[in-house]
Amino acid sequence: MVTRQTKTPAATGAHNKTPYGLHNLKTLTSGQEVIAAFTEAMRDAGVAPASPSALVADGLLHRHHIEGDRPGTLNGWHVLHLDSPASGAAGNWRTGAKRTWCSKRLSALTASERAEIRRITEDRKRAQEAIEGRHRAAAERAVRIWAASAPAAALHPYLQRKGIAPGVARQSGAALVLPVQDFTGKLWGLQFIHPDGSKRFLPGMSKAGHFIPTGEIPDGTRPLWITEGWATSSTLAAMKPDACHVAACDAGNLAAVAQAARAKWPGLELVICPDFDTIGREKAQQAAISARCLILPPPAVVPPHCSDWNDWRQGVAS
Repeated sequence: MVTRQTKTPAATGAHNKTPYGLHNLKTLTSGQEVIAAFTEAMRDAGVAPASPSALVADGLLHRHHIEGDRPGTLNGWHVLHLDSPASGAAGNWRTGAKRTWCSKRLSALTASERAEIRRITEDRKRAQEAIEGRHRAAAERAVRIWAASAPAAALHPYLQRKGIAPGVARQSGAALVLPVQDFTGKLWGLQFIHPDGSKRFLPGMSKAGHFIPTGEIPDGTRPLWITEGWATSSTLAAMKPDACHVAACDAGNLAAVAQAARAKWPGLELVICPDFDTIGREKAQQAAISARCLILPPPAVVPPHCSDWNDWRQGVAS
């Protein structure tokens, strides 16, 4: 039986509304207050994210789903840094709408603060462009490797050890090759699994919010079950064939994949299926809260050395 995680939303500081550009740095005493004020400015401009958790204050460029936009779209963008004075910008790729924001009156900024804001913005824009360039290059390389790979051998040692079918896997040399995609089907990278079980991702690829499917790309017509690893996802797909199954690649990516799915399908049943360890359970709870998901609990009895559903299933079958 899956369980639902809920959390009472924290206060957002909405009662401290002030017009755009009129925030004094001294009144914003925490990062949370800065984020609330910036979100208010974004909302005034019609470019606010539909989910508050989509706003990331790390000084890098992020895309988000805008309130009221068609489900699944990521037309919004934002960049927010908390350096003094805190400042940010946001907009809509589709309409061209844009809003800049600062925690102090622009007229109150010193020349050095203005120069610092310009420098930080330019540096971080260049850094983000470099990251996106690496992601594009990795995606192009992934397409070439994927096209050159053959269907995986059913007798591959890893597949035999895990008791799973090749499914979507291909093979390059001795290594299994798995596609890392998004919900549009775009290939962003690859995971390689060697006969001894060692794994690696294609260098430079974008993993956040992307996943390894067990079959067809999800289309929102069936409940979506999200696991950490591909072998676990393949195992649950055999146990629960009426659902669609994907692997988030690791526990840390569960929330990002769940949020991407929730943005695309607001009413879809999403189920997080973590490994049985503490990290898996913690990350599953975070994902469930941020994307309104259910959680698949572990079996009633978990034998020693069973870390996930694949281990458990093989133990039951043996």
